[in-house]
Amino acid sequence: MKNVTKHATVFAVLVICAIFAAPQFSVRAQQPAGVVATANNVQLVIEGKVIGVHDGDTVTVLDQDNKKFTIRLQGIDAPELKQEFGAASQKNLSGMVLGKQVSILWNKVDKYRRTVGTIMLNGRDINIEQVKAGVAWHYKKYEDEQSPADRRTYAAAEQQAQAARLGLWSGAKPLPPGDWRQEVKIKRWGPPPPEGTIIGNGNSKKYHRPDCPGYRDMAERNRVFFKSVAEAEAAGFKRAGNCPAELVATRTTLATSSNAAPSNTALARPTQTTTARPSVPVTATVKGSSTSTEDSQPNGLDSQSSPSLKTIGNKNSKIFHLPGCSGYDRVSEKNRVYFNSVAEAETAGYRLAKNCSVTKAN
Repeated sequence: MKNVTKHATVFAVLVICAIFAAPQFSVRAQQPAGVVATANNVQLVIEGKVIGVHDGDTVTVLDQDNKKFTIRLQGIDAPELKQEFGAASQKNLSGMVLGKQVSILWNKVDKYRRTVGTIMLNGRDINIEQVKAGVAWHYKKYEDEQSPADRRTYAAAEQQAQAARLGLWSGAKPLPPGDWRQEVKIKRWGPPPPEGTIIGNGNSKKYHRPDCPGYRDMAERNRVFFKSVAEAEAAGFKRAGNCPAELVATRTTLATSSNAAPSNTALARPTQTTTARPSVPVTATVKGSSTSTEDSQPNGLDSQSSPSLKTIGNKNSKIFHLPGCSGYDRVSEKNRVYFNSVAEAETAGYRLAKNCSVTKAN
């Protein structure tokens, strides 16, 4: 009788344990692979072997499915390989992780399609080890992507390495990678050309004015110099797509003398309609265009008269923009269609952009 009671008690205990364990097993079964729940956050995880160390803050990891991931170490910025201590930073990181199985805790993919995360090896944060060794900066530009605790510990690690004059801190003033890259670009550019020089790209046959983005980024071997836009266009070069149309505004001052000469002012881009006082009419023309008109309506664009700047249509969206509209100079060059008037654009089946207002003439 005692044995029966004992067995019954054991069975009852096993049943109770099974009941309590079942929900926990169910939750674990539903947890996706590669995801770890931490408090109220979900931490994405990549498990794999480090098969390459590109520099002091970038590695390649191969997971169990033979998929490669380029990992950018979060929270740190290491010197470029050609920069002082760049090779030392790469060597230090290689010594810690190359050929080893690691976990990558991540939550972001950057614009270069690199996974940004923290390398964990046997519970050890490898990213901060680079900072402690004095071969990487705490990357304060992106510190808001770190937890408050990590921001404090990484900043403290950098201060300690700096105080001990370790690695890159052994010099008087180490140059951050971003500043170093800028200096390299300036050296590669060489002596600047004379002011106002138009630079053409011999490969693409596009030209940049000094006010255009990319003016200083062209490789030296591809540069062709011109004294003016007209000279560049005569040589068969076209304005770069990221270079806004050049606008020239002619301001005519009313004077008692009939021989008063108008003054011209060059504007960087056509942004909005110039508001003119009744006594000072304004004429706006695109450089190289022969048409012009007086702006007699300060609060809108005259849809009946021919505008001094051509109407630009987008052949993909079938939308047209008038001079002064916010999207006027945003249509890519390859999609542009030019019209002499609103009527011509509408006849071709184009519609006025919604962000563009028109004042009808009476």
